[in-house]
Amino acid sequence: MVIQATDSDTIDGDRDESGTVRAVTRSLDLLIELSKWDRPARLSELARGVKLHPSTALRLLESLRSRGFVAQTVDRSYVLGSRTFEIGTAFLSSVSIWSQANQLADQLAARTGETASVGVLDDGQILYIAIARGQQDMGIASAPGTRHPLYCTSLGKAIMAELPLPEVSRLLEGDPPKRLTPNTIVDMNSMRRELGEIRTSGFAVDNEERTPGVICIGAVIHDHRGRPVGALSISGPAMRMTEGGIARLGGLVVSAAGDFSN
Repeated sequence: MVIQATDSDTIDGDRDESGTVRAVTRSLDLLIELSKWDRPARLSELARGVKLHPSTALRLLESLRSRGFVAQTVDRSYVLGSRTFEIGTAFLSSVSIWSQANQLADQLAARTGETASVGVLDDGQILYIAIARGQQDMGIASAPGTRHPLYCTSLGKAIMAELPLPEVSRLLEGDPPKRLTPNTIVDMNSMRRELGEIRTSGFAVDNEERTPGVICIGAVIHDHRGRPVGALSISGPAMRMTEGGIARLGGLVVSAAGDFSN
C-alpha cells in the first residue's frame, strides 16, 4: 500500500540517491537535534533545526513517540523518551572495558610484540582482567584475575595520576608501599612527583619497581565521560624496553588507550 504524503516530502519507501530511507534518516536527524536541547523543544524549533516542513517533522515525531523514543510535555513540547536511554545503556555496556579487554590486550601485544595487560582499580589494588603474550619472551608474571599493588605497577600509577590526591593518599594508606625492589617508590612525596610527571607525559612507567629486570609502561583508559575506568600496559625485559625507546613505546600505549577512550 502506498501512503500519500500531504506535502512535498514523501516518507514511506522513499529513498535518496545514496539508497538510504529518507524517513529513517530524517527521524534520526530529529533525535540528534532533540538531544542538543537542554530544555523541551517545540515542533517549530526542531523542524527548523533539521530543515523540515513542520508537518513532516510532526509525522516523524509522532512515529518516534509511538515507539518511546520521544515524549511530550504538558505544553506539547518534545523531550527524549525512555527508549533512547535503554539504547544508550546497551551501547555503553557493549563498549565497556570488561567486554573489550581481551581485544585491547591482543591488539597492543600484536602491535608492540610485548606482553600487554588490561587492569582495573578494585578494592584498592589493580585487578588484571586481560593479558596477551606478545611475540617476545618475558613479560609480567601474571594472569587474569590476579592482583597487584597500585604503587609499583604502571597500570596502578596511570590510574592514580587521574585521581584527586586525597583519594590517592587514602588508597596508599590502605595498602602501604613496601620496598619490593631497590626501585620501588615508598615515599609519598616521591609518589606525588611521579604522578605529576605521569600527568605531563601521559604514560606511567614501572621501572623495575615490582619485578627486577622488567619494565612496564601503562596509560589510563577513560569512559565516555572522561573518567578513569582502567589502564592498559605493555611489559618486557628492561634492556629491550629501553632499547625500544620508553617514549616511543609509551606513545603506542597512550594511542591504544586513547582509541578505546574515544
